[in-house]
Amino acid sequence: MANLLPVSLLLALLFCSQLHPLYAFVKLVAVGTKVEFRSKVKHINASHQFCRRDSVTEQSLDMKLDITSPLREMKLYFSYYPILGNSTARTALVKRTVDLCFYIQHPNSDRLLRIVYDYVRERSNLPERCPVEPGSYYIRNAKPSDVPVPAFIPESEFMLELIYRNEVRREIMLEFRFYGKLVRMLGAF
Repeated sequence: MANLLPVSLLLALLFCSQLHPLYAFVKLVAVGTKVEFRSKVKHINASHQFCRRDSVTEQSLDMKLDITSPLREMKLYFSYYPILGNSTARTALVKRTVDLCFYIQHPNSDRLLRIVYDYVRERSNLPERCPVEPGSYYIRNAKPSDVPVPAFIPESEFMLELIYRNEVRREIMLEFRFYGKLVRMLGAF
């Protein structure tokens, strides 16, 4: 019986060491189900295209903004809502309010938003300073499955909401909502 303890311990360590590499290839990815992107003001035209909806890893989102007058004094309201079970009540897990002009000049001021901001900047021609000048801006080939998901976010259905407001005029300018679910994927990422 005394000889079984070292053998059991060795088997337990061997078993754990075989499973550990498996966890290195598990990634939480977003899979979109619906996108809403609309302008609430006349001087911004917003459009989007949600491509390859049936694919888990190849979904992509293209968005375009045509702005006809300068944008100043904008605030971004960022909210992430997990939807657990069949609950219709939503409580935000993450909520941020950001002065957009300040954030564009100081993107390190919010590390959580920086995750999404860096990903979007690589795929867009969005302005890098304020005021935002009139022009055509785009985001191309943004793949939800490529956006890094923070470890504390639970695997669930969700809604990501971005509301852009002009605080001087007290008006909502743009609304973006991305509905989907977070799923665990196995593989070499």
